[in-house]
Order: sequence, then C-alpha cells, then structure tokens
Amino acid sequence: MVREIALAVRSERSRAEFFGMLADRILRAMAAEGVVIWRIELNERIEVSEPGFAGGSDDAVAGTPKMSVVHHIGEITDRSIPAGSIAAHDRMLLEVSDAAQPVVVPATPDASDPEVPANPTHFPAAIVPIECESASTGESYLLEVFLEQECGVATQRGYLRFVAQMADLAGEFLRSDQLRDLHRRRQRTEQVDAVIASIHGLTSREKIEARVVDAASDLFGFDRVGLCYLRNDVAQLSAVSYVNAIDFRGAAAKQMISTAESFYTPDTYVLLEADDSDDKPSTPLQPRVVVAAEARDSLCLVGLANADSVIDCQSIANDLQRLAKHAGLAIRHRKSIEAIPGGQWLVSFANQSRGDRSGNWLARGFAIAMLTLIAVVAFLPVPMVVTTPATLRPEKIQSLFASRSATVQQIHVSHGERVQQGQALLTMHDPELEKQITTLLGRHAVLLQKQASITTALVDTASHRSDRSEQIQSERSLVAEELQAIDDQLQILKRVKESLVLRATEDGVVDSWQIGRRLLGRPVVRGDKLLEVIGEDTAWLVDARVPLSRIASVRSALQSESLRTAVLIDGSETPNHTAIVQQFGPSMRNVKDDTDTKAVVLRIENGDDIGALFGAGPVSGSPVRVLFRCESKPAIGVLFYDALEAVRSTIGLYWSARSQPTENAA
Repeated sequence: MVREIALAVRSERSRAEFFGMLADRILRAMAAEGVVIWRIELNERIEVSEPGFAGGSDDAVAGTPKMSVVHHIGEITDRSIPAGSIAAHDRMLLEVSDAAQPVVVPATPDASDPEVPANPTHFPAAIVPIECESASTGESYLLEVFLEQECGVATQRGYLRFVAQMADLAGEFLRSDQLRDLHRRRQRTEQVDAVIASIHGLTSREKIEARVVDAASDLFGFDRVGLCYLRNDVAQLSAVSYVNAIDFRGAAAKQMISTAESFYTPDTYVLLEADDSDDKPSTPLQPRVVVAAEARDSLCLVGLANADSVIDCQSIANDLQRLAKHAGLAIRHRKSIEAIPGGQWLVSFANQSRGDRSGNWLARGFAIAMLTLIAVVAFLPVPMVVTTPATLRPEKIQSLFASRSATVQQIHVSHGERVQQGQALLTMHDPELEKQITTLLGRHAVLLQKQASITTALVDTASHRSDRSEQIQSERSLVAEELQAIDDQLQILKRVKESLVLRATEDGVVDSWQIGRRLLGRPVVRGDKLLEVIGEDTAWLVDARVPLSRIASVRSALQSESLRTAVLIDGSETPNHTAIVQQFGPSMRNVKDDTDTKAVVLRIENGDDIGALFGAGPVSGSPVRVLFRCESKPAIGVLFYDALEAVRSTIGLYWSARSQPTENAA
C-alpha cells in the first residue's frame, strides 16, 4: 500500500482522487474506525481580494480560519461529532495545526466547551499536519485517523508513525500538484499574452471581437463566450464565440444580455453560482462569470458553461480580466482611427501625390539607379548554404539490455566513468531465479541422502537376495540420473545468474545520465535498455536530415569536390568540426514540419576533443547543427531557390507528359 501511494504521488491525478485513495488505504491498512482529511483556509487570503474582484465568502469573519472536510471514510468521521462539540473539536485541530507536530489525542466523550480543545468522540484520534507550503497558498491540511479504543500506548505510537509517513507522502503530492498548477498557469498566461499581442495587430473591430471571444472560449474552457456593450444599462450583444450570425431571439443570446445587464460593473470580475433550482432555463448552458473592462470602454465578457463542467473561475480571474481590458483598449484605438474624418480621402490623396511626383526626372533617375543596384546585387555570386539540425553518435557503442525480467540490485559505475573490458557495470537480482536454485539445491541434498541410504541397503542385502539387490541397484540408477539432471539444471541456472551481471565488452566510457536515480532498485523487463558504453577510440558520426529541395545542391557540390561542411555541437565550447559525407540514406517525411528530407551520414574528422564533453552530460544523441557550403550561385537564385525548383520540376513534368503520347504513337 505504501508503494501504491508513493506511485500515486508522482501521478497526474486530481487532489480529490488522491485524497480518496489515501484515506481508503489508511483505513484498510490500520483497520481504523475512520479517516478524515481536513482543509484549513485562512480568511485573510479570501478577504484581501484584488481590486475589481467580486465573490468569495460574505459571512466569513476576518482572522478566523475556515474548516472544511476534503474527504472522509469509515464509521467514525466528522459526522459522528455532536453539534455542540464541533467548536471544541475545531479548536483542537487548529492547535495541532499551529504546533505542526503529530499527536494522538485521547477520547473525551461529549466535550462541549469551545474554549477547551478536545476530541469529543469515544475513540482516540491520531492527528498529523500535512506540510504543503501553506504560507504561499493560504491553506493547510490535517490528517485525522480514529484508532481502536483498546489499543495501548506503544500501538498508538506505531499508528502515529504510519500516519505521519502517509502525511509526508500527501505533502509531497500537494507540493507537486502546486508546481503542476503553476506550470499550467504560466502556460495560460503566455497564451493570453499571445492573444493580446494578436488583437492589437488586427485591422477591424469585428475581427478583434471575434478573436477575443474565440480565444476566451478556447483558453478557459467555456462552452460559449459573449461580448456585450453597455449603453445606459442596456446591453448589446456584439459577438459570440464561433458563431458567424447571432440569433438574438435565441435563449442563449437573451441569457447573455440579461446576465450582462444584471451583473455589469466597470473593471470588475463577478463569479456566478450554478442554478440548481427546479425552474432551469431552456438552454443547458448557465452563466458562470462576467468580466468587465474599464468604464470608458463599456465592454464585458459573459462566459457560459454546462452546470457539470469543472472550471476554476477564481484561478482564471487575472488572465480573463487582462484579456477583457486589452480587448476594450484595442477596440477603443480601432474606433479612434476609424472615427478620423476624411481618413480614407487623405490616404488616397497621398497615393495620388506620390504618383505625380514620380513623373519628374529626379525620381526617375533615382528609380533607375535603385533598379540597377538591385540587379547587380541580384546577380552577385554568393555561396549556397544549407543548414540543418542533426544528431551526434559514436561509431563504436555498446548498448546493454536486460537479459530477463529482474530488479536492478547494484550499479558499479557512474556516468562518464571509464571502464575496461570485462568490468562489471550493473548487477540485477531475480527472486524467482534464486527460488529455483534454492529448490534444486534442496532436492539435490535430499537425493544425496537417499543415494547414501540405497548404497547402505545394497551392501546389507548383497549376500542374501539377488532379486532385492537388483531392485535396489535400479533405484540407485534412477537416483543417480535425477542427480545428474539436477546438476545440469543448476549449471544452466548459474549461467543465467551470471548473465544478470552486465559487463563491458570493450574499453570505453559509460554514457548514461543519472543511472542510479533511473535504475537502482527499479524493476526492469527483458529487453529494456539499461545503459551504453562508448568505445575508447571511436570515430564520431553525424545523422543529418537535409531538405529534399536542397539535396541536389549538396550532391552537385560533392561531385565537383567543392563541398565544405562544418558541425557545431550545441551547448559546448568546442570549435566547429569539419566532416566528410559518408553516405546518403533514404528519403523520409518529417512529421514535425511536414517536409520531405534526405538522410545524410557524415564522419567528423579529428573528433578526439569530443570526448571532453563527457563531464557535462551524455554525448550519444546530442543535438548538433550541420552547415553545407555548396557552389556559388547568383543571389537571386539562392533567394528564390525553392520557387525556381518548383517551376523547373513542374515544367519537366509537363514536357514529359506531353512527349509520352508522341513516343507511344511512334
């Protein structure tokens, strides 16, 4: 169970799923009476909200923490506490949380004094705070486990140690979940920044409105987002996400308009609770949030979602309000430009004037000079340079794989360590194999004892009965054959056990980053790749993927012996390496950018200093960049190389298709 919970700590499951699993495993492992996981929220964090934020708890008292149950299971939980004893129980939980120490609180049945902390149940309770960086989140957690009534002090201490271990795992999960949540928020903030940058570059108000509502629906998970303008407390629906034509008589449009009129306040973010009443609207979507821009923009966004959709509207408040403010700012600027009287006439007049001035000789001379300069630059010979990403790999490399399913017991080397031929690198342990060997050894000992007793019986009956002697000799032969079979099996199993010790087949350097963290104590399956050993004096190869449109220039330069190559190892201080093309591989499609590439293998010349990279990390598979310097061509040919090649190939296909019927007729 501890291993299962430890694996769940590193999983991507939600907090509700993890706490449910944790409480269930603790209840079953300890045979406890009940398990309750508490959350303590500090009202200071709820009360001090950002300007323009509406929502939160109205009846909360400043300075009084708020207690809530995250999960409970068992016969004795928070529901078993009498109503008059809840205050005493909550005070006891707060004192344990403030002390930040695990404790077993004895039972004080029916305790009701709110000033005296107590456990008002009939069962002792083990209470452990869960460390989860509560200072930054404004909330803390407690793990409360109700124990058996008759357990002694030593048993309670053992239970408390186990509960403390579970609390440590829960704290590790909460810290990891906070990191994942911060990562998601950072990604969402970057996406909102990209949307804000894009709306400021749009040229019409309609495009800005459509972009804003579509982005709000995609980024924040709303089923529908509407953009409304407020004029004299009357809302006008202007845009709806992913809707080209708005049906103003529809239920959803009317719902957006009524929501905007009811909850619009400039520069405010309003959270709306789902309607659980029987008189539900005809549309399945319900308003969840209303976010308004500044007062001079008179703009607000209304987000609709299904009642059962999980959207944390409070966590997206800042990003959604930033989007609304910038939407109002972009629309305001666009309206200002469109409101300039005679703006289009001024632009057309400027174009007309520019056309008249081009008729004078000075402008014509300047234009001719510029065209001449462009022509000279266009036909200036420049080298054709092809740059492509690639990967570095050694020519001599030993890849070690698991010979059978086992557990990595010991690692004898570390990353970057030099090893010699035959040196042990890694030792695995297979419990099933050890069990088979032990069973065979036990059977072997039993058969030896049986063989000795048969030999004794054979000596005793040698001179009495010949038929009995023959029977004993037959049994002795069977035992000897079985012993021989067991010896053969033991030899095979010993060879298998020796194969669990992986050794280097040649001198080299270990290339396996964080091998101890990845493999030590971990189960592996037959065929799993464990580590690699790079040969001592190996040559280095580069696997490049050259675009198919550039491969003709590389081949032509290679045939004319004018090709020059350079290999740059990313992230290193080593100089560029020269390389020679060793072979061309097959053509393939690059799924990342949907382009056709040609595989090219290069051999690095004088790559002895590449071994210096072992101190900084793995070398095999390191990213590099390859530069092919081909023959010189006119600058215009290099600039429009792809277009010229496309035209040339199209013309070639046209003439080949046109000449084929003539040849067939002949």
